[in-house]
Amino acid sequence: MELERLEPSDAAGPAVPDPARSRWNRFGLHGAYFLGMSGIGFCLPYLPLYLKDVKGFSDRGIAVVWVLSAVAGLVQFPIGLWSDRAGARKPFLVGSLALLAGAALLLPSATGGGAEWAWLVLLVVLFAENGPCRATVESMAGAEATRLAPPGGVGAALGALRFWRPVAIVLTALAGGALAEERGVGGLLGPVAALQGLAVVAALLIREGGRAGAGPVAGGTAPGGDGSLLKDPGLWAFVGAMVLFHVANAPPGAFLGLFLKHDLGAPARHLPYLFVVSMVAWAACVRPVGRLADRFGPKPLLVAGWAAMTARLVALALAREGWQVLAVQVLDGLAQGLFAVAAAAWVTARLGATRAGRAQVLVGCSLVFGSAVGPAVAALVVADLGYRGTFGVLAGGGAAATLVVAFLVPAPRRGAVQKGGGK
Repeated sequence: MELERLEPSDAAGPAVPDPARSRWNRFGLHGAYFLGMSGIGFCLPYLPLYLKDVKGFSDRGIAVVWVLSAVAGLVQFPIGLWSDRAGARKPFLVGSLALLAGAALLLPSATGGGAEWAWLVLLVVLFAENGPCRATVESMAGAEATRLAPPGGVGAALGALRFWRPVAIVLTALAGGALAEERGVGGLLGPVAALQGLAVVAALLIREGGRAGAGPVAGGTAPGGDGSLLKDPGLWAFVGAMVLFHVANAPPGAFLGLFLKHDLGAPARHLPYLFVVSMVAWAACVRPVGRLADRFGPKPLLVAGWAAMTARLVALALAREGWQVLAVQVLDGLAQGLFAVAAAAWVTARLGATRAGRAQVLVGCSLVFGSAVGPAVAALVVADLGYRGTFGVLAGGGAAATLVVAFLVPAPRRGAVQKGGGK
C-alpha cells in the first residue's frame, strides 16, 4: 500500500488561542481522562470474576450485562450532537465522571436478591468499560482534544490523550493485584471510587470559553455537505468495519480471564498481567500512530490495526499455555492503540472540525454497538464451543472486517487530516 504524505492545507484557521489557557485545559482534560479510565484497570481483569464469584452471575449473565452496558453506551450519540450545538464538552464530562464515581461507591453494597438484581445490574452497566459513562467520557474527551489541537495536529493530539488510558489501566491493575491478595476483589472498589471522584475534580478545572471557532477541516467535509450522513457510502463502510472490529474484539474482554483461569489453570493473581501487557503495547504505539496519521493519513494504520485484531483471535484459539496468551496480548494492545487514534482521526477528517463531537460519537457508538453484538453472539455459542472455539468463530468476523477496511474504506483526501484551529 503506497504511503502518501499529507501536507497541511493552506486554509486559514482561527486566531491562535492563549497558550496558557490551552495548557490549563489540556491539564484538566488529560487528568480527568487518566483518572476516569483508571477504573478500567478493575473492569478488565476483575469485574467478570467479581460478578461471578461474589455476585453470583453465570457466564451467560455476564455476557448479558456486557450487552446491556454497550447498548446503554449509545446514549453518547445524542450527547455528541448536543455538545456540537452548545460548543461545550465539560458538562457532559463532569456528569459522566460523577456517575462513574457513584456507581463504584455503591456497587459493593448492592445484592442480587429479588428486586435488588435490577439495582445491581444498573450499577454494573454504569460502571462497565463500555457503559454509558465511560463511553461518553471517551467521546467527549476526544472531541475536546480535537478542539484544542493545533492545525495539522489532530492525530498527535488524539495520541497524546489516548496514551493516558493504558497508563491508568496498567497502574490500577498492578496495584489491584497486590490489594486483591489482602482484601479480595471486592475490596478494590473503594480506592477505584476515590479515583473516579478525583476525575470529577480534574474535569472541573477545564475552562471553556464558548464555541470553538474552528472552521471545517480542509477537504474534510463528508459528501453531502451538511445534509444526511447517509449520503456518504465511504463513511458508512467504515462504520460497518468499526462495528465488526468490536463484534470480534469485545467477547475476549469478558471471557479471557475466565479462559485463563478455568481452562488453562492460571491463578487469579496472574490475571492483571494479561492486561498489563496489552496496555503497555497500547501506550507504546499511540503517540507514534498519531504522528504517522498526521503525516501519511490513517488508512494504512487502520488496515494494520484490523489485521492485528484478527491475528490475536486466531492465536487465542490456538493457545495451549498461559504464557502464549500473555504473548498474544501484545497484538491486542497494538490493535486497540491503532484503532483508538487512527479511527478517530479518519472520521474527524471525513466530517470536519465543526462536527468533532459527531465524529467522535460515531466512533464511540460503533464501539459500543459492536461490543453489544459481540458478547451476545458469544453467549449463544460459548457453552457449546467453549472459550477457544468461540475465539475461532470471532476470528472469521475479524477477517471480514479487515477486508472491508482494505478495499471499501477510502483514504482521506489530501489535506483532510488537518484541523482548522483550536482553543
